[in-house]
Amino acid sequence: MPGRALEDLFRRYGASLQRFLTRRGARPDVAADLTQEAFLRLLQAGPPDGIRSQEAYLFRIATNLAVDRHRRDGDGAIRPLAEDEHGALADPAPAAEAALLSREALAVLRQAIADLPPRGREVFLLHKFEGLSYGEIACRLGIAKNTVMVHMARSLAHCKRRLDAYRRDHE
Repeated sequence: MPGRALEDLFRRYGASLQRFLTRRGARPDVAADLTQEAFLRLLQAGPPDGIRSQEAYLFRIATNLAVDRHRRDGDGAIRPLAEDEHGALADPAPAAEAALLSREALAVLRQAIADLPPRGREVFLLHKFEGLSYGEIACRLGIAKNTVMVHMARSLAHCKRRLDAYRRDHE
């Protein structure tokens, strides 16, 4: 696994993995150690061929490490999962059909944005993708804040109509 991919995984899951271990009963220092060890094991495992969810795999590694540590040291590192808690580690990836519908809906939304009038599209993209406030957009484009609000309302309504039509056709 390239270092960049590991860094991205750590950014996405490091804190939640540590919280997970703490909620399972690990002391904060032990949870931090186990989190680092889990990422090290993932790195040592090489390319994750056949792994559907790196997140679930990582959490499984951490759980196994914690159980091993508890067995070895008996220091309250973590309690094993109860039988009814195994569902918490289920693969969070959507089913194939849901993923396909999501990709299609995303394509519909992209086309709807592309079909917006130029100024409406610009306002929409500045707000939704660049995170600018209405006031910041108004200053950047040299228009009134109320005009920005009107463009956003029209753009959102246009996108909603397109998505609603797509959903009606695919129910």
